[in-house]
Amino acid sequence: MYGSRVVGVASAVLVATWTSFGCSSSGTASKDGGVGSGTGTGTGTGTGPGMTKGCSPTSACGSPHDAVACLGLVDNKWLTKFGLRMTELDLTAPAALTTGSVATTVGGGVAPNNAACNENGTGTFTWLLQFDTSAMTLTTGGARPVADPTKGYSFDDEMISQGTSSILVQPAVFSVTPDSTGHFSVATGQDLNVPIFLDATGSSVLVLPLHQAEIQMGTLSNDNNCIGSYNASTLLPTNNCQPSPPQTAFTDGAALRGYISLEQADTVTITLLQESLCAFLTGNATMYGTSTGSTTVCKRDAGGHIVFQGDWCAATNMAATASCADSVQFAGKFAAASVLINGSVTGSGTGTGTGTGTGTGTGTGTGSGTGSGSGADGGTDGGGDAGNDAGTGTGSG
Repeated sequence: MYGSRVVGVASAVLVATWTSFGCSSSGTASKDGGVGSGTGTGTGTGTGPGMTKGCSPTSACGSPHDAVACLGLVDNKWLTKFGLRMTELDLTAPAALTTGSVATTVGGGVAPNNAACNENGTGTFTWLLQFDTSAMTLTTGGARPVADPTKGYSFDDEMISQGTSSILVQPAVFSVTPDSTGHFSVATGQDLNVPIFLDATGSSVLVLPLHQAEIQMGTLSNDNNCIGSYNASTLLPTNNCQPSPPQTAFTDGAALRGYISLEQADTVTITLLQESLCAFLTGNATMYGTSTGSTTVCKRDAGGHIVFQGDWCAATNMAATASCADSVQFAGKFAAASVLINGSVTGSGTGTGTGTGTGTGTGTGTGSGTGSGSGADGGTDGGGDAGNDAGTGTGSG
């Protein structure tokens, strides 16, 4: 149940250790504390962590046990305030952002740059989500590129110059209450300016001015670490564990929607293309654009109205009609994985449990073990890891 995952007011990070004979699992709490304990017994086959199947991450990836399903960087279990970062963004609208070099740049920027986890993106485009289950809120917005993602991210809050205008970039706060199965949706959309940083220094940026932005049909994992999952079983080592379209590295776990006003987009310049965002969104700047100095902007009629007709109406926040087509729809799906958002970690928990499990490794064997832990994960890992990691290995695997 979701409610049982978020008990307490201070965070804890569990550091697990294990041995191969008569295995035990123990933990120590760090960061803001947390007290929990648990014992468990189990039998296992093999020597525990280390053996990979297909494109499953190895221990070099460093993803915590409970976050490995989405290659998360931290363990959010038991926390009441915690963060995730989008790892995949699959846009379906506007059409101009779904194909071509810009789409490749956006997709590659969202993908983390962590070769040890088979993630070969640039990691420059960061879109964060911060849940606060006590306040029942979801804060979302962009962040500047960081040199070391393991040290965390911070929401971007600044004025960014875009062509003839300056745009205030800051996160938006939504009322969100995930249910007992982790399902959540935003009830009311908000304006959200999302910065797409195009290089590691953050010197090149494109701001997407979204209106009525919403997150819908989201599912947060039981341990608060994942939205969606990593497709380890379908990726191929022969392709360096990289997806071949239409294949994706992650299975999406939530949907995005909103719209972009063509008038506002005409004030945003894509420096790399020397086009306004409006001219780019038309998909045909030759037909719908006109040159003003060194930049192509949207062509206008004698009344000053943009000639290009969008597929969305801002006044109704619905599909365009013959009398209202002043915007383009923004829509897509995404996956996200746990990260540290600076200042976001609070919560604690206690728990006890028992568990049994099997593990695969470099050999085969059977064994039993007991485990105990202190820290937020005591109840889960004390039992779960004792079963998973116990066992002495013999033979070859």
